[in-house]
Amino acid sequence: MIGNVVGDRVREARVQKNMTLHELHQRIQEQSGIVLSQPTLTRIERRQRSVFDFEIIALVRALEVDARWLLGLIELDGTEVVDSQR
Repeated sequence: MIGNVVGDRVREARVQKNMTLHELHQRIQEQSGIVLSQPTLTRIERRQRSVFDFEIIALVRALEVDARWLLGLIELDGTEVVDSQR
């Protein structure tokens, strides 16, 4: 199972910001009004759950990252990701 790239990026951004799952959950709820529970965020980070478009927007806001980066389209420095499978 390949899973989704978003999960890896969510964990990377969260850890980089020294944010717990509880803090991410709270930020998402406060900023976007969406409830993503800690178990749900864990499943996302473990690539066991897909992410809806409105959840991506909430994650981008809470983690203060570029949506293109979260989706695996660019690197942190803004360079385009080269997909070797194309």
